[in-house]
Amino acid sequence: MDHGVSQQDVIYVDLEEKRYIIDSERMLYESIHNLIHTKGVYILLDEVQLIRGWERAVDTLRLEFEANIYITGSNSQMTSSELGTHLTGRFVEIHILPFSFREFIVRYPIDMENGYTQRFYQYLRWGGMPIVDLEDDESKNKAILRGVYDSIVNNDIRMRVDLEQGILENVTSFMMANIGNLVSTTNITNGALIGDPRTTEKYLSELCKCFVFYKASKYDIIGKKHLRTNAKFYAADTGLRNVVIYGLEYNESALLENVVYLELIRRGYEVFVGSYKTREIDFTAWLNGEPEFYQVVLSLTDKNTLDRETRSFVSMGPDFKRIVITLDREFPEVPEGVKIINVIDWLLDFGGSEYSGTL
Repeated sequence: MDHGVSQQDVIYVDLEEKRYIIDSERMLYESIHNLIHTKGVYILLDEVQLIRGWERAVDTLRLEFEANIYITGSNSQMTSSELGTHLTGRFVEIHILPFSFREFIVRYPIDMENGYTQRFYQYLRWGGMPIVDLEDDESKNKAILRGVYDSIVNNDIRMRVDLEQGILENVTSFMMANIGNLVSTTNITNGALIGDPRTTEKYLSELCKCFVFYKASKYDIIGKKHLRTNAKFYAADTGLRNVVIYGLEYNESALLENVVYLELIRRGYEVFVGSYKTREIDFTAWLNGEPEFYQVVLSLTDKNTLDRETRSFVSMGPDFKRIVITLDREFPEVPEGVKIINVIDWLLDFGGSEYSGTL
């Protein structure tokens, strides 16, 4: 409606709310048909998987009224990889992540008690799930996040395939505790106390299909090829991660890396773990066929840390975009062509707090 679409040309139906009124594809078609007054309308269908044969009603409405149709559905019955089996013609998957830090700041503006740094640490801890309210009691927010986790993992995923709850929770907890670490199927199998690596692969595949985790495979920068070796995994939301392994190490460094990974995905990058000779680069991020290279580190005040994080960048040469993202506000000198930027400024697209090396 902000783009000039009339309110009467936008039709929204919550099918979970109307599941006892609309219970067939014909009823779905007829109930929406009666609301349409012109071609080119926008139709929003929430929890569409509740209606058997919904895809036929959607296709008919799309063709008959040249409608723009947006659908959401539960992971328990429909993942994004399966949409093509339901829909004919062209469709676009819109990937919606939890709040970015920029959106988080809109929800919780800067005030006298909470500056950007305070808000960022709140974001690290509670994540970007819109259902969380920082004005509420901490225990309530923990319960809410735990409920979201249980709904996704113990309901949606287990309803899709025959998975054992104990194993599923072991895998999830192990992966949440190891975000940002290179892991192998063997690591996960042993760490999650699973007997068979094939079981590990099955469970991890389902967790990634339902966007509980995102996988960053290794990429050989010199050889320009993907490596079928260890990979890193990141949580869809840092708040979910923290509530699942509540009481264990907070691991600020891993959470920072997780936030940067999600932001790169949000900005449309395809993200891998970089492998350059014998060294690791946190992220090799591709956009429009061009690579960018990122290191993520809490602080560069220690010279050994600075040398370690920039060593790979130095040997790569000047032709690549090389960025170090940090919590620091004051930056040391770095080799020419390497840029340092504060993570908050990077997330908010502020250009003021960055430094390009000229050594």
